Amino acid sequence: MLRTILNHRQAKILKDEKAELERLQLILAGFEVTPEDQKALQQSLRQLDELFLLVVVGEFNSGKSAFINALVGERFLPEGVTPTTAQSYILQHCEASSREVEEDGVLTVTHPASFLREINIVDTPGTNAIIRRHEELTQEFVPRSDLVIFCTSADRPFTESERAFMEQIREWGKKVIILLNKTDLLAEEEISQVVEFIRQNALALLGFSPEIFPVSARLALRAKLAEDRREKDSLWEASHFEGVETYILKTLDQKSRVQLKLRNPLGVGERLAASYLQ
Repeated sequence: MLRTILNHRQAKILKDEKAELERLQLILAGFEVTPEDQKALQQSLRQLDELFLLVVVGEFNSGKSAFINALVGERFLPEGVTPTTAQSYILQHCEASSREVEEDGVLTVTHPASFLREINIVDTPGTNAIIRRHEELTQEFVPRSDLVIFCTSADRPFTESERAFMEQIREWGKKVIILLNKTDLLAEEEISQVVEFIRQNALALLGFSPEIFPVSARLALRAKLAEDRREKDSLWEASHFEGVETYILKTLDQKSRVQLKLRNPLGVGERLAASYLQ
């Protein structure tokens, strides 16, 4: 699918990149490569031919599903205060909503939202879930991602388990943006303090300051579902959701998505090459 939106120069880069990654596969065959690493490299190669993959990660009950529901404008994915499912959800475009069980506990769901024609979204289990398989599913999707949205909750921002998981994301060289969710629990001055706290910690871990979007996904969805215009506008303004929605649907344009799509498999390759060379 990616080939259909590439110009001649980008198509040449794609061809060369595939050749280099395939050469890396042959080189790594001479090492005792773990099945997980082999799978990560194979998946990154396959991803080059697929739609842009946006992966939402974070602790359970940080509001990952609520964020995706706010994007599509309806209560589509299940939300809960406990890690009640061992599944990841891949959200794709289709004119009719459907659910189809995939292998390894991954559930493909479809929705008619127009932006899904160009982007697939993955909703992952919480990284601090008691069920170990939840964390494994989340970690499997990070190497495949083109953009990681790291969701943290305003009532417990940037916990120790989130820091540990952020380090893993850094190792794969992924583009990351941070979503500070549930800001309706804080006063405006408290939001600024929490954003600065997250910014300093992210800088220490990643070596750069990623985009940080403080939002209330709950209020954003209520705004989209409200029928009264005054109530809708008031809720939407209070949600601060416009910034992240604009980033994903408009700022992250076709050129930016192609750049990230071509760059991310190289990050996987570099990480594996450095690891086995050492």
